[in-house]
Amino acid sequence: TGLAMLAWLRDGNFAPQVEKGIKWIVEQCKGGRYGSTQSTVLALRAIVEYDKSRATPKAPGSLRLYVDGRAAGNPIKFDEKTQGALEFIDIAEFLKPGERIVEIHMTGGSTMPYSFSVDYHDEMPATDEECDVDLAVKLSDTELTEGDVTEAKVTVKNKLAEPIPAPIAIVGIPGGLEVRHDQLKELVKAGKIATYEVLGRDVVLYWRELAANQKLELPLSFVAEIPGSYIGPASRAYRYYTDEFKTWVAPVTVEIAAKDG
Repeated sequence: TGLAMLAWLRDGNFAPQVEKGIKWIVEQCKGGRYGSTQSTVLALRAIVEYDKSRATPKAPGSLRLYVDGRAAGNPIKFDEKTQGALEFIDIAEFLKPGERIVEIHMTGGSTMPYSFSVDYHDEMPATDEECDVDLAVKLSDTELTEGDVTEAKVTVKNKLAEPIPAPIAIVGIPGGLEVRHDQLKELVKAGKIATYEVLGRDVVLYWRELAANQKLELPLSFVAEIPGSYIGPASRAYRYYTDEFKTWVAPVTVEIAAKDG
């Protein structure tokens, strides 16, 4: 494959094969090696030559993105000195809910590698049906005064009739509320959770295992520290080793009034 790659790189007609080939070669690396010494040398030669051939465009041109046949955003121009990725940053308004056909058209230029990815934010992502862990989060009080103490009721359930290992629940906390670490430490001491972390506005709860159909209910205690209106991140639960499948819970909100005087 390494020898074939070196030959294809010299012929622009094999651009699709080159992209598939380099992807396959990279995936074969085990412990920094590609099999025998000779195979490793050929693989590295192919990767180096690929990087050289793709380092900069070979001819000036421009790229234009189309969504459902409509031009989206402004064209991006490039020339022989252009380096780095060419990014479309003004297309959000064109990516409406539902299926969309996205195309990239190039005017001028020469063959170059490309990939397409979209970064987005969703306050409430969709739950994956494959997730075996169910979750519910309910804040006892949605209207508080500065200095008040409140708690969230967290319910975690194994949806299977068999044990599941390493479940995780991440509870999103609205701004203005401070976690009571002493109470979390008591939950660990009592065996209600294995351990915990507080990462930004998330309280991460860990268990070693949930028994078949086991349902856990526990309180998380908070202090209202800063007046204002807040909404927390969406809460979620999943197995540690299959984090691609998550159960999502709508964010909780809170209003904190300033204390008189």
